[in-house]
This record gives sequence, C-alpha cells and structure tokens, in this order.
Amino acid sequence: MRILEARYPPKDWTTGMTPFEVLVSTILSQSTTAANERRGLEDLRRRVGSITPDRLAGTSDEEIARAIWHAGLARQKAPRIRATAAAIRDKWDGQLERILSLPTERAREELMALPGVSYKTADVVLAMAGGRPTFPVDTHIARIAGRWELTRRKDYESIRGALEEWTPPGKRKAWHLAIIAHGRALCKARNPRCEDCPVRADCDWYRRSRLRKQPPTARKHGSSTKG
Repeated sequence: MRILEARYPPKDWTTGMTPFEVLVSTILSQSTTAANERRGLEDLRRRVGSITPDRLAGTSDEEIARAIWHAGLARQKAPRIRATAAAIRDKWDGQLERILSLPTERAREELMALPGVSYKTADVVLAMAGGRPTFPVDTHIARIAGRWELTRRKDYESIRGALEEWTPPGKRKAWHLAIIAHGRALCKARNPRCEDCPVRADCDWYRRSRLRKQPPTARKHGSSTKG
C-alpha cells in the first residue's frame, strides 16, 4: 500500500462540497461511472439551485430524475434522494452535520436508517465528510481485496472488517482512494494490466493465475521487488 499510495496521491473529490452534497453524490454514484455521477450532480445543482435537504425535499421526483439522468437509474435514484432529504429535514432540522457529530457507530446506524443509504454510502459519508476512520468498499476495492486474498468471504461487512483490521486508522481514507485509483487504472475487472502493476509480486491472484502460466525466463524477468 505504501507503493500504491505513492503512485496514486490522494485526490479528495469532496473538496468544496457540503456533507449533504457528499451524500447525494454518493447515492448518484451507485451503478455508474465517476464522470457520470459528477455530471448528474452538476446538472442537479443547475436545475434546482443549491443542493440542500430543504430544497430537494420540496422538489418532485420527476424534476430530480430529469436533472440526474446522466448518472443513470434516475427513476430509482430520484425518490431515494428526495426521501433522504425529507428525512434529514424532518428529523435532523436539515443538518446532516448533526448525524456526523455522533459517535461513529451511532452515526453509521442513523445514516443507514435514511432511505436509500446502504453500508457503502454510509461509510463514504463517514470517511469523506465526517473524517471517520471507516474503509468504504466499492466494486474496485472488493475486487482487489479478493485478488489479494484479504478475506475469503465476499459480503460487504466481511471485506470492510478485513480492510479495517489490516489498515492503520489514519491511512484508511488515503488507501481507500489509492485502491480505487489502482482499480480504475490497472487492476480492472476484465483484462487487468498486470504487466504494469507495481505490486504484482505481492498479489496472490497474479501469482496464482498469471505467473504460473509464464515460462521460467519470462517469470524471472517479470517479477518485481516486494515493498
């Protein structure tokens, strides 16, 4: 991870965003690309104005769906966003910060009680908006954790637990971002670019599925020094 952290310096995509915007952005990110999620958020801001619980709770599902269509699944995401905004407005006086001021596990429970907020969404908000040492798990992280054989189980909580046990609390945000960057750049679901990977010598999946298939000469020259 020290190698990956150096290769992919953290790029905090939440810079300049309110905690509620981080929450909405994370809901939009479900089952789409980062570029489409960001375009959906920008279009939502242009169409409805400031992205606040009060504003979105008072906006129709149809209007929200038209604004976020670039993010995909707009008909499913729009009512989740509006219901979540209404819940924050009604229970928390429109202040998501009140949830984030709670102890981590309690804050996680309250976030997950909001409509449409999953384990991953709650952990992203806690880590990126609340500064809490959670380790959110997206598809890239789940794939790489499996290839590194950090856990044999594939459910979200098992992967998150393994990563948090393995990672110093102060490094979780940076390493979360570095693994995602690595998954997008090299360790792809299909046709991973193992020949360009700086940590392939430590990767269980590479040793098992790729290195064994190489002739001895290529295997010798293709290995890298462990960090």
